[in-house]
Amino acid sequence: MLAASSTIAVNSKGDTELCRNACGFYGNKIWDGFCSKCYREVYQQARQIQEGYDGRSNTTNPDSTSPSSTATSPSFSNFQEKRRSNISMRNPLRQMVNRAGSLRSTSNSALSSITNDEQAIEHEAASKHLDTMKTDDARADIKVQVKTFSNHFHKKCMNKNVHIDALIQDYGIFKDALKKRILTHPIYQHENEDLIHSVRDYLEKIVFTRDYSSIFLRIAITCEEKDLSIQNRISSLHWITAPMLDTIINENIPAAHDAIYKAINVLIELDSKTTPQGKIQSIMECKSCIETAIHASNSNSGINADTFLPALIYIVLKAKPPRLHSNMQFLSHFSQPSGEQLYYLANLDSAVRFIELLQAEHLGLSSDDFSLYMRGEPVLPSEFVSLFESTDCDEATSRQRRKKFALYHELDHHCEKFDENLVDFKKHLNQTVADIRELLKESYARFPNLEKIPQLIDIDSNDQLEELSTIVTSPKNISEIFDQSTSENECLPEPLAPEIISQQTKNDDKS
Repeated sequence: MLAASSTIAVNSKGDTELCRNACGFYGNKIWDGFCSKCYREVYQQARQIQEGYDGRSNTTNPDSTSPSSTATSPSFSNFQEKRRSNISMRNPLRQMVNRAGSLRSTSNSALSSITNDEQAIEHEAASKHLDTMKTDDARADIKVQVKTFSNHFHKKCMNKNVHIDALIQDYGIFKDALKKRILTHPIYQHENEDLIHSVRDYLEKIVFTRDYSSIFLRIAITCEEKDLSIQNRISSLHWITAPMLDTIINENIPAAHDAIYKAINVLIELDSKTTPQGKIQSIMECKSCIETAIHASNSNSGINADTFLPALIYIVLKAKPPRLHSNMQFLSHFSQPSGEQLYYLANLDSAVRFIELLQAEHLGLSSDDFSLYMRGEPVLPSEFVSLFESTDCDEATSRQRRKKFALYHELDHHCEKFDENLVDFKKHLNQTVADIRELLKESYARFPNLEKIPQLIDIDSNDQLEELSTIVTSPKNISEIFDQSTSENECLPEPLAPEIISQQTKNDDKS
């Protein structure tokens, strides 16, 4: 009996701790360390909050029971409250993750729908190339063949490990197979002869509208050094003029100048086209502009290789088209040009090769003059050379003449700058004189009694300057000027004469 009582005493002593709410009373573990009063207050607040959440969750779970009907003891009811609150209360982190997932799925679905709409529009625009077909079966067969290949080709383009050679091979095989199918299959026997060109345009529109960037990027990376080499070469030949290339185009004629400008812009736009046929059309437009410039320069000359190719070389030098070699490689692998298109495509390739291998003899220049042009140094004109040419002059003499000509060219440049500065100085001087006169007029208007300054003399020519110098340097004229300036003062009274006081008068005053 004593042992039991002592055990009870020890246990009750260990449980007597102050209330968690610091109210001064003792708390109890049954009430989570609160006293009975504080526990009722905290429990009532928690119960009100839980009832609010339960009221929201009853719409989704009507079979849930209220805490008042199941609570048998304070501890069990508190456990039920915590469990129900954990189940019913929303987890903010879970809500953020779910919301992000829903937004991602929504954005993906929106992007996919937009992509599908764009592809549908592109397919509809591409289908216009097949409008000339007579039978629907043939048109449907072409669409099925092209769609199957384009999906397979697109997967390969998206795979970065696939080399450009594999893509070129796949495209060439399908192109040949489709052409053979059109020529041999009986479903196409009633179609027009131009069906192959229409199918070519339809195939390029479907395939390269979606995969041009990935295909051309592979080609541009492979040909990057070659593109930069051609760009630098064209930049170093910027000094070449049309007469140096023996072209008949004359930029001083307005019609020819406009045609050359259009040809340059069309050739620059070659890089922005996304289909092989679009790039070829740019080349053909450039060809038409060059022919217009040739006819405007000389209406009697015909269009042939001797007149067209030098003009094309000149246009390429002036246009400096970006990634020219990459575009040429793209056309050589993926284009299907016709006879005329193939001819002018070969002309453009020949123009690029000529620019790469251009030397002094191709322009009718000496090696020294060509070197001077390439370094950007002044070159002695042929007319000036003919005046001083002699058969016995050595290289040192010619070099000295060139240095003197360079000095003469520099002196001429400084003289032109001096004339420009002199005209500018005269303009500012006239403006300053006009401002001073305006200020004097305002001053005279404000102060009428102010003596006016003599009128300024305008010197507009050398004759007036000489006349002024003769007037100033003549003694007679100078005296006349002084007489005229003093004649206005004759009406003034005579000045006072000084009086001399004698020494005797001073002494008398002192005494």
